[in-house]
Amino acid sequence: MTYRALQIWLYASLSVMLLSSRAWPTEKEVVRAQATKDAAVNYLRSLPYDRKIYVWPIWRRPYEVVADRLNVSSSIERYKVLRGDLNGLFPAFAASALTSSRLLPSYKDFVAKAEVSLNGCTAYKFISRDTWASVGVVLVNELNFRDKDTGTLDGCVHAALDYLQGFPTKDGYFDYLTLPDATIRGLVIQATYECAAEGDGNAEPREGTRDGLTPLPSLDCIVAKVAE
Repeated sequence: MTYRALQIWLYASLSVMLLSSRAWPTEKEVVRAQATKDAAVNYLRSLPYDRKIYVWPIWRRPYEVVADRLNVSSSIERYKVLRGDLNGLFPAFAASALTSSRLLPSYKDFVAKAEVSLNGCTAYKFISRDTWASVGVVLVNELNFRDKDTGTLDGCVHAALDYLQGFPTKDGYFDYLTLPDATIRGLVIQATYECAAEGDGNAEPREGTRDGLTPLPSLDCIVAKVAE
């Protein structure tokens, strides 16, 4: 085989590999990805401009599941796969009842009295110094989900965890049925923590953590990151 023939064969082989490789997105995938970005940007632009976006000061966030009759633990494991390195969650405790939870007494009192929405899925986020997310609670009503499939339970749990991670809502409160889908939320959360790592926020005084995060990333930065 001559050099020219070898060269042509190599080029032809490379072309076939590129055409058959899934590393290159199809036109439909490109259109879908752009539509997801556009939807995420539109959602962010619908928020009040002064909406504060609270992130966690550390990447590793311990959690516990109390009275896990619905197997919420498995839903959390699926969430970790969905979000990859962004999730930051690791199981630290297990409790059979609220009385044995590691929550501080004041939070236990809150949870014991907290209202759960009619759809059975509620999340509350507590803030430290109006600067950082500090404690998150997800409440799931067993009656609403015990006869449902795992996808329905995941819809609640994953949306709640995204909200606790920093996904902003229009009125600051959580209603999982009104949130964008998981793909859009993932784009927003990723952009949120990229901005927190870059330190673009407006917190005064300026501060950062040993994990390289800064508080209150700006909405402008998050929109720009999502649109890239």
